[in-house]
Amino acid sequence: MNNTYKLYGSVLKGTPFAEITNGEAYIPYSEDLSVLGTKVNIGKFISSNSIEYQPMEGQDALTDGSPSPQTIARYTSLAKGGAGLIWVEAVSVCEEGKSNPYQLQITEKNLDSFKTLVQAIKSACIEENGFEPIVIIQLNHSGRYSKPTGVPAPITAYFNTDIENEPKRIITDDELKALPELFSKASKLSILAGFDGIDIKACHGYLASELLSAFDRAGIYGGSFENRSRLFKELIEASFSEISLDNIRAARINVFDGYDSKYSFGQSKNGLYDLSEANMLIDIIKKNGGKLLNVTMGSPYRNPDVSRPYRNGLDKPKSDAIFALYRLWNGAKEIKRKHPDLKIVNTGVSLLGALSPYAAAGAVTEGMTDFVGFGRMSFAYPDLARDILTNKFDSKKVCVACSGCSTLKKNVLPSGCIIRNDYYKKVFQNFKKEQG
Repeated sequence: MNNTYKLYGSVLKGTPFAEITNGEAYIPYSEDLSVLGTKVNIGKFISSNSIEYQPMEGQDALTDGSPSPQTIARYTSLAKGGAGLIWVEAVSVCEEGKSNPYQLQITEKNLDSFKTLVQAIKSACIEENGFEPIVIIQLNHSGRYSKPTGVPAPITAYFNTDIENEPKRIITDDELKALPELFSKASKLSILAGFDGIDIKACHGYLASELLSAFDRAGIYGGSFENRSRLFKELIEASFSEISLDNIRAARINVFDGYDSKYSFGQSKNGLYDLSEANMLIDIIKKNGGKLLNVTMGSPYRNPDVSRPYRNGLDKPKSDAIFALYRLWNGAKEIKRKHPDLKIVNTGVSLLGALSPYAAAGAVTEGMTDFVGFGRMSFAYPDLARDILTNKFDSKKVCVACSGCSTLKKNVLPSGCIIRNDYYKKVFQNFKKEQG
């Protein structure tokens, strides 16, 4: 889609700093950052502010899936940072569904280590900020992107002729039927570990997400929307039934894949999205007591410019990245207005670097979302939320959206900010040396 953009010279004038001239679209702006201190009720839980830290895989777990000392240190740092809602990264429900050998996996054997992780998060935030954060765990099967030994071992939903020359391992109907029990067990263990709620992940091309575009798959998990959403519905029903209504029932879903492919969920002809099927997925979530929804698009593997708009270092983001952020936020806004009974988290704001707090404040002020989700920014600037809310925001600490953390993840290395954090900077430098 061809669009003409205008970037305003200074957002400090209080004007929107991006617009599409052939359509009504813009990034919100507000200088009143105090609005990000707005409390958000999710059932019996109350978030102390409207800032959320997104689920970012650190790839630093022990090989049995337990949180390592590095994992706990990373989350302790995030907790001190003062976000009201901390969304813990993808945790695999089985060994073969891991995205890497160092992904978290909750089991009966390592339950105590997850209890230690949750307690460390809550204690650190209470000690530093005087409140207990809401802590959500994300449960996932990596599907096409499974790499449990560090070597790709894809488990696909269908033969995707656009990205593969021959079929990989296509998961069978019987294997799919066994997954709800695995998610159910992981959900029960998660609540025992102390998490406030669970998230069923159906985004970014992982298994539950890929099945939503299984238009050509035969059998009960492909073809019609009812079939393509069958696994998601079964995972939601099995997992949510294992936890109390007092616990938070959440999901993170792709409302738009954005692939240049016939295998693309939520596709429309205008370069934006078609939310009709996404809204039906959300109805499934709500029917089963869901209260919290994290809205995202695209895939970091196939079109990272859709899900994680890119900025070249400290330079201003290019116009196509601004459009990607607009699409992410506008989609979340439309979902929010369609489902006012849900609490919504949006994503992508890290693109804007030093301008991100002002856009975040604008989004909350205008009712576009309940939480503004910071992903890459939380790697770079874990103290972000506290600094914003105490008028100490430092533009020199922001994420530069260089995708260095994604490079580490892609190469099965501990993932974090290679610009602001010396540990991950050293990991990245060593990796580059090995690459020659």
